[in-house]
Amino acid sequence: MVKKEGIGSYFHCEILKLDTGNEIVLPFQYELFYTGRQALLYILNQINAEKKITKIWFPEYYCQHTLHWIQKSYPDISLYKLNPFDFSSDRVNISEFAETNDVVIINNYWGLSTMRTEKKEDSPVIIEDHSHGWLSKACLNSKADYCFVSLRKSLPIPLGGIYWKPNNTITDDTFDFKEGDAFYKIWERMLQAMTIKSDYIENKTQSGSDIYGPLFYEVEDQLNKHTRFVRLKNEHKSYIESWLKWNTLEIKENNLKVLYDHLEESPQFKVLKRSGYTAFGCDLVFKDEAACKALKSYLVSHNIYPSMLWPDNKIDYTWQFFMNIHVDFRYNEKDMLYISKIINSWNHQYNSE
Repeated sequence: MVKKEGIGSYFHCEILKLDTGNEIVLPFQYELFYTGRQALLYILNQINAEKKITKIWFPEYYCQHTLHWIQKSYPDISLYKLNPFDFSSDRVNISEFAETNDVVIINNYWGLSTMRTEKKEDSPVIIEDHSHGWLSKACLNSKADYCFVSLRKSLPIPLGGIYWKPNNTITDDTFDFKEGDAFYKIWERMLQAMTIKSDYIENKTQSGSDIYGPLFYEVEDQLNKHTRFVRLKNEHKSYIESWLKWNTLEIKENNLKVLYDHLEESPQFKVLKRSGYTAFGCDLVFKDEAACKALKSYLVSHNIYPSMLWPDNKIDYTWQFFMNIHVDFRYNEKDMLYISKIINSWNHQYNSE
């Protein structure tokens, strides 16, 4: 039986269970924010205070919500071409498009990227986004000028973003943080949704996704509207930091091995994986949008809720439609066998039609 809340969607409240086997020590000093977007904007403001930014380069395949949010503060955005599904030669040749006073954002795609750059003394500033590769090799061993992560994609926290400077220590705040009732309310709203979901899972309430689902969407809508820096409440900071030492990759790695062993090959999709790397989830990429949408509908009808990252991007590659199926610490081998069974069933039906 699949879990009553299904597989996927937003985290519910969890009880932290740290032991020496799943604890990690972060090899850098960091600053916490309410969101990864705030962390990125903070970095850009730091850079712009030291030298006027001419242009900011993002990969053409990137979260459009974040891109539009950043454009409210830095409208001069340009895009560079990079295949997000090919890791055989994922070097970013920044000298081909960026100038000295530019900033280049490099995305760690699904935790599978190597993050190699051709950086010289007069190179643009490099910022790496590890939001879908938290604790990956590229994340922990970065050589970039700055890194940031949206932590709530990997940890069961209401909100959370982080930034660090791999080659330097963080100095005192350059920009003032504000007190922000709006963000405090967003945190509480998200925590409320996570708590209702936990109570539903533990049979403490009959209120299901019809109650907590709209609350999650309400939070996302609010996050798109607020652009200023807000100082973390001490209790919110402590909440986030309590989860930072938790190695979330080990469970993912075990779950992915089960899935990889049981998923059958398909002409409709290929599984994105790389030896020696742990993917963000069970990541599938499709040639055909109709097949991608058909599998999504089939999964949802069987209480599996994939995330589509990011369907509004338009790229010119043979494989271009991406789907992520969650395989994090909420799930076990039985859940992975269920996922593989459902995908294989769809595969047989779709290809026999």
